Amino acid sequence: MQAELPPLLGPLTTDTAWRYIYAIVLWAEVKEGKNYLHLNDRLSKADGRDLADRGAEYLRRHFVDNRTTDPFALIDFIGRKYDRERLSQGHEPMKRRDSNVTGAAFETALQVVISELTAYTPMRTPKLNTLRGFELAPAGYHSEPDLAMFSTDNFRLLISTKWTLRKERIGTYLHEAHFYKQRRSDLQVAFVVSEFNANILDWLAHDPLVDRVYHVRLPMFLDAHAPFRDIPDSGSIPKSRLLKPGKERDAFRRWLSLSRRVFDLSQLFRDIEALSPLSEAAPPDPDVEPGDADEADEADEA
Repeated sequence: MQAELPPLLGPLTTDTAWRYIYAIVLWAEVKEGKNYLHLNDRLSKADGRDLADRGAEYLRRHFVDNRTTDPFALIDFIGRKYDRERLSQGHEPMKRRDSNVTGAAFETALQVVISELTAYTPMRTPKLNTLRGFELAPAGYHSEPDLAMFSTDNFRLLISTKWTLRKERIGTYLHEAHFYKQRRSDLQVAFVVSEFNANILDWLAHDPLVDRVYHVRLPMFLDAHAPFRDIPDSGSIPKSRLLKPGKERDAFRRWLSLSRRVFDLSQLFRDIEALSPLSEAAPPDPDVEPGDADEADEADEA
């Protein structure tokens, strides 16, 4: 990651980490002879292809600083390497991306990025009964957390990585979150996603069992779903359109709500630092009485 991607994407920072995630994990599909970013599972429909086009346009302007670039040349970094290796061994490239491969790549890439940008390396898919508060959990009773921090004895943050969210699986995710919260009410349950379906993301972001939802690139999501696209940035929205009941107003209200409820990936790194053991004040010395400590501080200042 640090050897090949920085010359293409710039230095890895909290603000550029999203580029590295998309370069490694995001991929494209060909539909009707054209490349589309796989931002959703609706590329067979016109609205799904339109959303993918808006996402590609955002990446064209923002993937690399100070210039436009072809996003399709930068994504699927690992997948293209894998295909080249298959070809070198006399095999055909994979015709379709395996969702399990995507999930594993996302977990691993996020683990590495967190490790590079903070003082901590998340535990990846640790056994649940090795974590503080879950020692009595039956083996295999619940799926293993995708990423856990900070250690088995200091388990404070559970990060569930979901590249996309399937409607029929939301209930399972929330059931698992309830299980974790029931055992450890102080545990922070977070999701990191790259979901571009606003309805599904809305369900997850507003559930009380979920502490935070982070999007790999929230500005890209908001840009792809920007309301009133027929009005230029410098224009004004007629009051009648804002007040008129219907799909347009509902979509605008949901867009505003998600802009407040969902956090960008860059915020995750700051939250990890805030939750980290190093952010806590040092415990008092048990051999020093509070009065003695104050007197020692005064002596040092003198």
